[in-house]
Amino acid sequence: MKKHLLLLIILSFIVSVSPNSSKATELPQDILEEELIKLLRGPILSVVGTDWFRDNEKILEIKQDKEDMDIFYVIVQVVTFQGPHNPPYMQEIITFRIKSNKVKPIDYFNRVIPESEWHKFQLQ
Repeated sequence: MKKHLLLLIILSFIVSVSPNSSKATELPQDILEEELIKLLRGPILSVVGTDWFRDNEKILEIKQDKEDMDIFYVIVQVVTFQGPHNPPYMQEIITFRIKSNKVKPIDYFNRVIPESEWHKFQLQ
């Protein structure tokens, strides 16, 4: 678990800091986000308490704390459902605070997604 959290911190750092050397290669943003989502699946489940549309998660924002450079904030959106992928569908937005090997949810928002918005979440 500690290895996963350390990888999460390293990935977050790579995303937020641009390389200083011309020899440095950047990983594509989508690969970094996919790995970050994989590392956050356990903490996401502990917050939402139910299953969600896997591989449809979104990282809305990653930012580094201005005062403590070891702290990162990651805002993640998932869409949960009831039963075998049945409505009601819920939009769940979670803000995680990541420091060292600790991931802590610090903010949580959810709402029922009206049928008129299902297309925005690729639910149709």
